[in-house]
Amino acid sequence: MGDPKRIRKKYKTPRQPFERHRIDSDLALIGKYGLRNMKAVWKLNTLLAKFRSNARRLLSLEEEDRKIGERELIGRLQRLGLLETKATLDDVLSLKIETFLERRLQTMVYKKGMATTPHHSRQMIVHGHIHIGDKVAKSPSYIVPAAEEKLLSFNKNSPLSKSSHKALPSNVFKSKKAPAEKRDSRRGDRRGGRPGGKPGDRGGQRRPQRTPGPSATKIVETEKADIDVVKIAIDAPEAAIKKEATKEVKKETKKEVKKE
Repeated sequence: MGDPKRIRKKYKTPRQPFERHRIDSDLALIGKYGLRNMKAVWKLNTLLAKFRSNARRLLSLEEEDRKIGERELIGRLQRLGLLETKATLDDVLSLKIETFLERRLQTMVYKKGMATTPHHSRQMIVHGHIHIGDKVAKSPSYIVPAAEEKLLSFNKNSPLSKSSHKALPSNVFKSKKAPAEKRDSRRGDRRGGRPGGKPGDRGGQRRPQRTPGPSATKIVETEKADIDVVKIAIDAPEAAIKKEATKEVKKETKKEVKKE
């Protein structure tokens, strides 16, 4: 059976856990590359720190002593596709976390056009739809070497291996760009029309007649009549007072005429 492997943490947590600038940059990386949580960023940061520390240690040595170590370190990074040919230790120190994120299996599947989004590519990998050669790849964080980049493909038993599958990016974007004529014909089909007819055509079926409601002019007239009634009710006391005053004036004029 062998000795069990000692489980160790593969990442180091940041020294300042509540630093706003660092949290914002990590969240931007999580959204851009479709990562699961902050641990994925911390793992790559620790891996990058190890490569940089090895490069700094080799730079502190003499040229004769660091030849073997420099060749091994740069050769490993070149096999992973992180460095180009004729690279030096200064190029190792200039590496960033984005270079590691671009080489992850999740990002490679999305960049090759096999998935619509990074989250979609993660789901496909976890469900076993992606193959690297003849092996199933179920780890989205796997850093794809340069030699295995061309071996990425769909599983033969997966429904996504068919070019007519609806979840493939080519078919998804085609369905989104439907012309206006097709949309109109679909509306007519939903309403029970003929397949080649107009959107409002119902194929001989008549629409049920509705009882006609009050027209707009009648509604306006009734509202005006109500307003007039209210005005009359408000002006009634003033009109009564005026009538009484006119009556009194007429009585006084009659009395003066009799006296004369």
